[in-house]
Amino acid sequence: MRAGNIERVKRRMLQEAVAENLDVIRGLPPRALRPSSRFVRIWLKRAPFLVALLTLLGSSYLIANGGSGTVVNPLPVQRAAVIGSRQAGLPVPREAVMSPERMTASAFPLTVKRVVLDAGHGGNDPGATAPNIFEKEITLDIGRRLRALLESDGFDVVVTRDADRTIALKDRAHLANASKSDIFVSIHVNALVKHTASRGIETYYLGTTSDPKLTALAAAENRVSGYSVSDMRRLLEGVYADARRDESHELAMAVQRNLFTKLRVEDPGLENWGVKRAPFIVLVATDMPAVLAEVGCISNDKESAMLRRPEYRQKIADALFEGIRSYASANVTRADAPQKKGIEKNG
Repeated sequence: MRAGNIERVKRRMLQEAVAENLDVIRGLPPRALRPSSRFVRIWLKRAPFLVALLTLLGSSYLIANGGSGTVVNPLPVQRAAVIGSRQAGLPVPREAVMSPERMTASAFPLTVKRVVLDAGHGGNDPGATAPNIFEKEITLDIGRRLRALLESDGFDVVVTRDADRTIALKDRAHLANASKSDIFVSIHVNALVKHTASRGIETYYLGTTSDPKLTALAAAENRVSGYSVSDMRRLLEGVYADARRDESHELAMAVQRNLFTKLRVEDPGLENWGVKRAPFIVLVATDMPAVLAEVGCISNDKESAMLRRPEYRQKIADALFEGIRSYASANVTRADAPQKKGIEKNG
């Protein structure tokens, strides 16, 4: 990918994700639930009349200065027109709705050679707990098993922790970014205090969420981050907003599909909680496509017992391996596909 494209994409930051996270830290309600200020409501009610006046004046100016060669940027007026029309209950013309051009992941299909495995929690941060078992132990064991599978298949593997140690999320992200790896997979185990009868799996990638339960979960997982509020701008500078998010979604889909398909054979009652978006710090701070997989539910007695068994942890590692390999294979297919450049010439 060219340096110019990288710089353009890097500046397309996931502002909503971080803004929502900061608001939660400050104790504010989700933005979608906040009442608009009186001034904003009054302004929006009068926006259609203001837009009409600006449009009339602008049209008159362009007609009077048609030969001057001056180019007027219509975007601010069009945005105001869209807002005003929606507030007034009027239909919005299709041509008035303009969105920034997205950088799609298909623009640069790349092979996957190096994988970062992040065993969640560790040291004095046990994570979710159940009688005689801690999340930090489960994730570390699964990570070791998954590492062996990946390395035997030719992948380079980098791990954020290889022992029962406390490592801040900031340090995990720094290690991942410094390794120049291709993808990042964080392994975790769920705990639902009020729904102990439920058990399932889910996989996350970076994005905003309006679900207060997911916001609370992200806040819990982000607890030992090592980042300050002043770090947020620098974090956003490293986010490849569109392309990295698309690739993260593809990776999450592959991981979730294989986890559910393979683990349900062992546990027919397992639920598929799907692929979701959430602002976990390890997903925000890493430069590569990244996912966080909740591979089990320790708060459920039956699943907690299964998670204690080494053979079941091996099944989880096998499923994660197949998900990663599936994503990597799809990338290779896209990279090797013939590309048509320019206009084909006859003969």
